[in-house]
Amino acid sequence: MKYPFTPEILEGLPENIAELYRSLESTLLKEICSRLDLAGELNEVTVESIRALRSQGISLDEIQDAIQENTQISEEELQELLNDVVARNQRYYTELIDLAGLTQPQTLLDQADIDAIIRQTGTEMINITQSMGFLVGNGRTMLPLAKVYQWALNNAELEIMSGAINYNQAIKSSIRQIADSGLRYVTYESGRRDHVDVAVRRAVMTGINQLCSRYSEQSMNYLNTDLVETTAHSGARDIDGPNGWEAHTRWQGKIYHWSAKGNKNRGKYPDFEKTCGYGDVTGILGANCRHYYHPFVAGVMERTYTDNQLRHIDDGRDADFEGRHYTAYEATQKQRQIERTVRKLERRRIAFEAQDNKDEAQAAQTSLQRLMKEYRAFSKAADLPMQPERMKVLYK
Repeated sequence: MKYPFTPEILEGLPENIAELYRSLESTLLKEICSRLDLAGELNEVTVESIRALRSQGISLDEIQDAIQENTQISEEELQELLNDVVARNQRYYTELIDLAGLTQPQTLLDQADIDAIIRQTGTEMINITQSMGFLVGNGRTMLPLAKVYQWALNNAELEIMSGAINYNQAIKSSIRQIADSGLRYVTYESGRRDHVDVAVRRAVMTGINQLCSRYSEQSMNYLNTDLVETTAHSGARDIDGPNGWEAHTRWQGKIYHWSAKGNKNRGKYPDFEKTCGYGDVTGILGANCRHYYHPFVAGVMERTYTDNQLRHIDDGRDADFEGRHYTAYEATQKQRQIERTVRKLERRRIAFEAQDNKDEAQAAQTSLQRLMKEYRAFSKAADLPMQPERMKVLYK
């Protein structure tokens, strides 16, 4: 039997919810930047005119409605997704226990534990929604949504008063900062600032991993095994570090003994925690890691990958592009970098279109088309599947 959650499947599970927040981001950009369009209203923009506009403020009704609608949909999507994760784990481990010839327990995982993880994940999503904002002031200041419009006008006033630029240039600078920031989420305890779709993906993946971990560990008890198999994928991290587990290519797709689960196979297999860095940010289930583990029953299950398959898992995935050689891991990182830049250019296009700045919107569109051409060429050279869903910035 093969574990149903491959790295590719796990990576794609949060995408629909992340896409909802990218859609919300584009809606908020439109609502804010459209109110900075003064073309046709004033023949000559003065500091007094800006102050008068600023005093009017901005109605947050449309923004709050968009957030509320997004929150409701994302809550429904999250519940459906996590219920599906539970159902798949339940089905897999039920069949595995049957295959091992063991008596089925009445319940594999207590419903109260499942509900607690789902509630915790939902709470984290609410925290993200309530702490969203834009990073402005050349990346120094995190502003909540209600203050971004006022900041843009204040920033324009200061720049005009300096005598360096006119209103159109000042507003263009403000809009570029808002668009390049994108919708952010800040963790005040650590000061970490992420794009909101990244924060959402992380929150959803945390919930998924917690559910899968609880099923894995509980099922190890039922299966009376202290062995786990790690998943594997091409383009895994290949960078060495002081602990030995930083290069995930070394330990992926193999069988390990987990001493916390028993001593039956101690010495017969490498230690899971020490070899794979379980519990460390650079190890399995750490930052940006796509690997997972699941129970392995010797004599009942076969390895997903042979050693020979693992040695050749990256064959054909390194690439030479525009005078530089990329390993399989470097190629995936390059692809992610292009995708992030595509999203930034899309935000610029949306923001300047909303402000009715046709020249800047067209410039962003031209750069976007050029970058997409590079993305297609690079993906083909590295034999990587393109992932257009990662670059969607939906414009409502």
